[in-house]
Amino acid sequence: MRINRHLSAWVSAGLLLAALAGQAGGQEVSEHGNPWVRVTVGKVTVQAEAVRTPERLFLGLSYRTGLPEGRGMLFFMPNQEVQNFCMRGMRLPLDLIWISAGRVAGITRNVPPTFPGDLTSPAPVNQVLEVPGGFADRHGIKAGDPVRWQ
Repeated sequence: MRINRHLSAWVSAGLLLAALAGQAGGQEVSEHGNPWVRVTVGKVTVQAEAVRTPERLFLGLSYRTGLPEGRGMLFFMPNQEVQNFCMRGMRLPLDLIWISAGRVAGITRNVPPTFPGDLTSPAPVNQVLEVPGGFADRHGIKAGDPVRWQ
C-alpha cells in the first residue's frame, strides 16, 4: 500500500513537471487546447492551431463562431491519401488548402458553412490548412506554392 501511494505521488509530480516544462519550453496553446504553429503559404503567414489526434481531427473548427484573418487550423493527417472533409457543425465559410510534400496541392475556395457534401482533396495529401473563406484569393495563394511551418 505504501509503495503504491509513493508511486502515485511520483507519477503525479512527474506529470505536473512535464506539463509545466511544456509551457515553459515555448509551446503555446490556443484557448481550445491546440498547440499553435506558424504556417507560411507562399508569402503569407498564418497562426494556426495544429491538430493530430483522431478526436481533434474530427472536431476541427466545428461550432466556432469566428475565425480571425490570419488564423487557421492545420490538420496533420495520419496518412498521405485522398482526404475527405465536411462542413459538419460549421458556422463560417472556409478555404481548404490541401498540402502535400511542402506544396499547395490544391485549394477548395470559399465553402459556405451549410455545404452539404464532402470536400475531397484533388490528390493524396497529408496536411490540410483551413483558413477564413476568401483568404486564398485575398493573398494570391495558388497550387504549387511552397508551404512550411514552425
